[in-house]
Amino acid sequence: MYPADVSIEFFADRLTKDQAKRYFDLVRSHGYPDSACDRVQLTAGVGISSHLPPPAICATVPGDCDTMAQSLLYVGRFWKVPTFAIDVPFEVNIDAVLYVKEQLNQIIALCEERFPEHIKYDDDRLIELQELFEGTWRLEEEIFDLSATKPCPVSGRDALRMPPIQLYDDPMMLDYFRDFRDELKARAGEGKNVLKDGIEKFRVYWMCSAPFYEDPFTFLEERGCAVPCYEEGPGAPSRYSVRNYEDAEKRFGRALRDPLEEEAGVILTCHWGNVAERRIGEVMRNSERLGIEGLVHFMQPGCIPCNNMAKILGERAEKELGVKSLYIEGWCQDLEKHNEAEFEAKLEDWLKVCLAEKEAEAEN
Repeated sequence: MYPADVSIEFFADRLTKDQAKRYFDLVRSHGYPDSACDRVQLTAGVGISSHLPPPAICATVPGDCDTMAQSLLYVGRFWKVPTFAIDVPFEVNIDAVLYVKEQLNQIIALCEERFPEHIKYDDDRLIELQELFEGTWRLEEEIFDLSATKPCPVSGRDALRMPPIQLYDDPMMLDYFRDFRDELKARAGEGKNVLKDGIEKFRVYWMCSAPFYEDPFTFLEERGCAVPCYEEGPGAPSRYSVRNYEDAEKRFGRALRDPLEEEAGVILTCHWGNVAERRIGEVMRNSERLGIEGLVHFMQPGCIPCNNMAKILGERAEKELGVKSLYIEGWCQDLEKHNEAEFEAKLEDWLKVCLAEKEAEAEN
């Protein structure tokens, strides 16, 4: 069988309601803890299910989501195949780039050794893929700028459409983001928006993740609250794009010189995998650009980067920008643990308080 690069996490994220329970039951029957993030549990469940071809190698990047990385390594151990975890430093400089590049070379060598008839690293092919990535990134930045329009032309459901950076081998991604950009530009130009009665009363930036099987965004928009931005949504993360020489000089101290260095630069500047200050600074900058008034911190059980810094981020945002925070626990895919009515009631209560405070401030 020809080897293929498969993102188990992407398969798990696309499970239907009925499918999800099947994989929860499977992985928990093997002793996997049900208190971890449910997306992590389902990734492990899909990975050991035999419904995908058993992996030959499992590679991951701890740092963006440590528990997800552990889930993927668990899949490798389950199938007794080699596992590889790229160590990503906190430092962002050229030494860190070269350190990550060295590990990429090790993965290449491992794959070429195991599949000598099928796998051979190709610089030109990587450049082609990076050009697709670069093209979508430029479109995402335009989409982000259009999200600042008031009343908001982009729905929260669209803002949450996280760019699938692991799939930038598909040229249709450019078409998708171009069409999305053009639609938003037309809507903004015509004054169309997603809010009930066309009146924007409040503006929220959504953190971490969200319930997969309900729509809290339309719920908020019906109450005059726009959700123009998700922190992993189009244009929101300030990840290095590729071949941006001025940005490379600023971030790393010099331009990156070959495709693998460029790829290492992308990995090194992941939104999550660094000290808290980077994420906080990014959210603060984006909040100012978009006129954000509230942060909804989706407190996913077991989410190390989000839960550990949510309070710090919220306090900074309120002190420096006057942005209010809601810390709300929820599950993405575990319907037995996530209560939609309670979740929406908490959203509504918080929004009412925020609107009352905003009205009182306006009167003063």
